[in-house]
Amino acid sequence: MSDDAERLFTGLTCRIAAQDSEGRCAIGNWFSDPLTRPGWSNDRGEDRHKKQLQGYGHRWTFQWNGLSYVEDVAASLTASPVGVFDAIARDAGDHFEVRLGDATLRLYGRRAPLQQESGVTR
Repeated sequence: MSDDAERLFTGLTCRIAAQDSEGRCAIGNWFSDPLTRPGWSNDRGEDRHKKQLQGYGHRWTFQWNGLSYVEDVAASLTASPVGVFDAIARDAGDHFEVRLGDATLRLYGRRAPLQQESGVTR
């Protein structure tokens, strides 16, 4: 794993319970939505717990089926003041990409309901 990729994963781990004070994003420990947005919070399906991480060196992909919303994860890594310094996110259509130096972390997860804006620009 490259140093920049390690910084992104460390940032992700450290922000697992992050919640923006202005209510724009929240990770909720990967099992809840602290912002109580409408949607599938009560989904009790088994595949809501599936998570997969793949990659090598500076290219990684993280995919999951349940909470947290993909916009919230990208924002927790990039939004001021809680984000990883110099990390940037972009919406790539079917996923988000977070970049830091030579590292790219592709995030595939469910989208937040449109009524609530996240800290990442679409």
